[in-house]
Amino acid sequence: MHSLISWGEFGGYLASDQEHAWIQRLGALIELARIGEHSSLAFASEIEFIANPDNDIRFNPRAVFWQEGFLFTHRTDAGYWQVGYYHRCKHDVDNLDLRRQRSLIYGSIVGKYLVPLAFAGWSGGAVLRGDLYTIRLDDRQPRTTADGLPNVEQLLGMLGGSIHLQRVLAAPWVGVFTSAWIAANSYGNRTGAYLFTDGIRMTRLSGGVAAGIALTGAAHFRIGLSYESLADTGINPIPESSRLLALTIAVVNPMAMW
Repeated sequence: MHSLISWGEFGGYLASDQEHAWIQRLGALIELARIGEHSSLAFASEIEFIANPDNDIRFNPRAVFWQEGFLFTHRTDAGYWQVGYYHRCKHDVDNLDLRRQRSLIYGSIVGKYLVPLAFAGWSGGAVLRGDLYTIRLDDRQPRTTADGLPNVEQLLGMLGGSIHLQRVLAAPWVGVFTSAWIAANSYGNRTGAYLFTDGIRMTRLSGGVAAGIALTGAAHFRIGLSYESLADTGINPIPESSRLLALTIAVVNPMAMW
């Protein structure tokens, strides 16, 4: 387990909706304290920046998603248990001319189980995850009532998982990678109600897959394609689902799981 992990990614969408033309992600996980060789407390932070093509240079800043939190990790013989809290928020950019915006705040208690994987020349890991949401805000301008669509203020919990694999083709410089993820978000009947006092009104699935080439030099570069199906992009006042295909280049720590 590393005491510092950071990553960055930039890409363009090959197929998307009207709001997604470019994407940029930056993130880091910084260890604050380690207890022996089995436990650790870390701070995590990540930002996701979305731009659409609606200006003269076809790069119009549209939305920023931010998340930060604390994770306590405990190592066992088979894998890693994690528990922590994540605070997330989303803010619009350059929305005065549009006269519409959607601001989101959604924090959750997080539990994870991470398992390292190694088979047939592949290495990586699998992650199982659950979230119980606490703070929830879905402020829309102009205000809309869309009862049949996701509302973050009714978000109760999430169950999901992911898998990340890589394989060396020409040691030590060239390899391939692949990953997949799925998340099931459950929404309640009432705004402000919690799982213990409110029934589940609907569950929406999101997921994605990615694959590409990994180049290892002074850093670990990944060039690949990703496809995502999102039940709610979180950008416009009326929630929208979307299917996104992107070509990205990333710099990552190949040994890290998160």
